[in-house]
Amino acid sequence: MIDIGANLTNRAFAGDLDAVLERAWTSGVERIVVTGTDVDSSERAIELCARAPARLFSTVGVHPHDSAGVAADWIDSLEHLARQRCVRAIGECGLDFDRNYSPQDVQRRVFDAQLALAGRLGLPVFVHDRDAGAAVGELLARHRSTLRDAIVHCFTGDAATLRAYLDLDCHIGITGWICDERRGLDLAAIAPRIPDERLLIETDAPFLLPRTLTPRPANRRNEPAYLVWIARRLAEVRGQTVEHVCATTAANARRVFAIDRANA
Repeated sequence: MIDIGANLTNRAFAGDLDAVLERAWTSGVERIVVTGTDVDSSERAIELCARAPARLFSTVGVHPHDSAGVAADWIDSLEHLARQRCVRAIGECGLDFDRNYSPQDVQRRVFDAQLALAGRLGLPVFVHDRDAGAAVGELLARHRSTLRDAIVHCFTGDAATLRAYLDLDCHIGITGWICDERRGLDLAAIAPRIPDERLLIETDAPFLLPRTLTPRPANRRNEPAYLVWIARRLAEVRGQTVEHVCATTAANARRVFAIDRANA
């Protein structure tokens, strides 16, 4: 299994990250892509990758929540970071019209700049979309011909939004949201529509603890070792074996993020 999105620089992991990583490897996670959400966390994600250079990779980017707080030279800083060997995508970047922590026009401008950067550098883009599918799709469509690949991270949209992303040749990241018997039923219903070759899995740790997990940890923290619970739920709703889901999504992740045993 490959976890294509884990926020391992989050303070929730400050006290026991080595143990978290060891549990991940023991549970069958082969690789983890550590998510960058601003310039500072992107720098720390790169530093973290030095702990296990054959197994840890990273993204670098600015999350829409942080768009309004970027420094004047933020895009130059990201471009410098993106040239590090462990960096495999630009992001997490995108639009969030649910919470609007940054003004929507600022979010659009910062997202657009990162799409252009990904195109210039030949890197995939790791996309955040919350209640902004049409606007995200519009900007993606504008840049799609120059993008090597696009991953819609933590997809929670409806069938029409899924179809639009698939029409843009995007890959779809599924998290523990699909394991939620309250919020995840709609996603579970449309997950079988994702072609095998577009499917990816991620924990988004420490967030989105799978509600199917038993026993649930007392600290309520998600971590990469729980990725298999997402694979199990996907297998259930897609009518596939867990082994098939794990093997397919891992192969997709190696291809999309240019991860393989030779260059890891």
